[in-house]
Amino acid sequence: MFPSGKTILLTAASASLALTQSATAEEFGRGERRGNPYVAGDMHNHNTCTDGSVAAGYTIDRAVGRGTASAGGNNFDLDWFTLGNHGGSGNRDCRFSDSSANLPGQTTTTWSQTLGQTIDGITISSLKGTPNGSGTAAQMWRWQSIREVEYPTIVNRSAQYDKVLIEGLEWIAPGHEHVDVAVITGQRPMHRRKPGNADKMAEFEYRFDRADTDAIGPTIDAGGNQLWPGKDNVNNTGTAGHQKALTGVKWLQANYPLQSYIIPTHTERQGPFSATANKGYNIEHFRDFNNAGPTVAFGIESPGHFAEGGANGGSGSYGTGAVGGGTYGMSGIYTAKVGGLWDGLLGEGRNFFVYVSSDWHSRGAGGARDSFTTADFIPGEYTKLYVPNAGRFSSQHVVDGMRSGNSYSVNADLIGPDMVFRAKTRGDDWKTMGETLVVRPGEKITVEMQLTVPRENNAPYSFNNPLLVPVGIKQPLNKPSLDHVDLITGQITGVVAPDAPNYAVANAAGTAGASIVYNPSATIARQIPATQMHREHRGDRDGVRLTFTTTFTAGTKPFYIRARGTNIPNGTPNVSDTAGNPLLDANNAQVSCTDPACPTHLETVNGAKKVTHDVQAYSNVWFYANPIFVRPEGSPKLLVETNAELARRLGQRADNDHDHDHHDHDDHDDHHHDHH
Repeated sequence: MFPSGKTILLTAASASLALTQSATAEEFGRGERRGNPYVAGDMHNHNTCTDGSVAAGYTIDRAVGRGTASAGGNNFDLDWFTLGNHGGSGNRDCRFSDSSANLPGQTTTTWSQTLGQTIDGITISSLKGTPNGSGTAAQMWRWQSIREVEYPTIVNRSAQYDKVLIEGLEWIAPGHEHVDVAVITGQRPMHRRKPGNADKMAEFEYRFDRADTDAIGPTIDAGGNQLWPGKDNVNNTGTAGHQKALTGVKWLQANYPLQSYIIPTHTERQGPFSATANKGYNIEHFRDFNNAGPTVAFGIESPGHFAEGGANGGSGSYGTGAVGGGTYGMSGIYTAKVGGLWDGLLGEGRNFFVYVSSDWHSRGAGGARDSFTTADFIPGEYTKLYVPNAGRFSSQHVVDGMRSGNSYSVNADLIGPDMVFRAKTRGDDWKTMGETLVVRPGEKITVEMQLTVPRENNAPYSFNNPLLVPVGIKQPLNKPSLDHVDLITGQITGVVAPDAPNYAVANAAGTAGASIVYNPSATIARQIPATQMHREHRGDRDGVRLTFTTTFTAGTKPFYIRARGTNIPNGTPNVSDTAGNPLLDANNAQVSCTDPACPTHLETVNGAKKVTHDVQAYSNVWFYANPIFVRPEGSPKLLVETNAELARRLGQRADNDHDHDHHDHDDHDDHHHDHH
């Protein structure tokens, strides 16, 4: 992740923002959200507690607030939000934004300047744990900032916005790159009398983050006895590091099997796994995680950093050494390649799904209020992760929705919050994403998709998409347009055992990694052009509703159906191949942006502006929907089914224990919001 700035908490600017936004908080869950089957969020973002550019509170304000921020810039009105900052430590007081964010009254502020002061209702009297730096370089360990800064900020903002806010983590995993994690146990930010705490999230960070080398942690008495004894501060690298990471997964599975998740992110960026370093992942590591944590380790996340693409590539902060050599349609090759790593895991019948988030740090050459970006988008501005709207929506529903697989990921508002993707045979027993349809061989399977293409997105540009100009299409960047949807199928051949010779698969850096096939049966089984879908205009405000149905014939073997959609036609030069697969995104920069409105921050080659940064991101747009599984009647249940049943049993056991012990049910979650 790259240094960036983040600003926040109640300075004069943020105080007026708070007043502006609280007026609409009581309306949340009504109006346009009534009846939406899905709600949008973000689980991966940063602030000045680590390497972000803005304060923790400012990040929340811009992500979940409505209207315009008081200091300038649009807010993006997400329904739920996880504060997902790095582990380790940081020397900046994250109640303030960095000077680089260019926010009024905000300058880079270190903990050495503010100890003992009460700011935004939070007083930090000392830096705890093993001393780490001195003077302006004195660091606060992340377990402390999770407990004492970020979570109190979430409590403050939860009351203000009446939205689901979660304290999470971007875990710097031993032996690997980064992982999105949340442990919601104990978090009750909306409870006025007992707002709870993020101690369990902090404990995970302390115990398992390789950048957190504190050897003390919180103490329980004047004698210095540790609250969290027994930390392994040694095995942080390579193969030994992977084993420590697995210990972390097992810790979550044993203690918080329904109240946590672990989602590796930008998984291709650092190249293949190294037995002697801290780099990426191979397929065996995802298998290990899912085996060790069947109800907590259930997917991977897209790269973020969607506006970093320059003249030589770099979108997603992926360089040429990434597995695949860069991004493909703003996704990593593990997700984008038909027959790639994700299809390999689905071909085992695993509960293994894909997600998207912003990985917000800064706007690069722009300040936090600027409409353009050469680095990252603010949460909700470009990416949205949709999970089911459970009515009395809560943080538990976020975790449950992600675990279920009933979710989809969207860039640039290509589609909205009301997608339907489902399959059935007889009657009306529809199954949706993450579920398994049991069929009789020879039966007709009906697959239906409904989606709404919104009237507009958040792009600040109205000139035509420069990637489509060469094929004669005029498509304004701020007007979403769907070209087609792919239905991708693959056979399920069963779980690969850890001692099987193909459990571990050799990986490769660069474009060589893009040639690896993990599931040769995966194929684009149907491609449905938007022009062939039923079209219903919803009015100028609501966009266009598109619907299609198609059929498959059930065979004697299980398979899955997943979906993706894009604004890019097949065979678009420098963007897609003749089948519609995305090409390496570095090729986009071969195309010039010639409209007089093309912004000055685009990178140039021989004086010509190229399709780079945020213009590239709004030009090359995709969504991904998680799979529906299909199994012949009488055949063994798939792992996705048995792991879903495990989650149900764990939930029933927890309910029974709760009834017997008469504990306050808030201990799991009191953060409910009615969206119906």
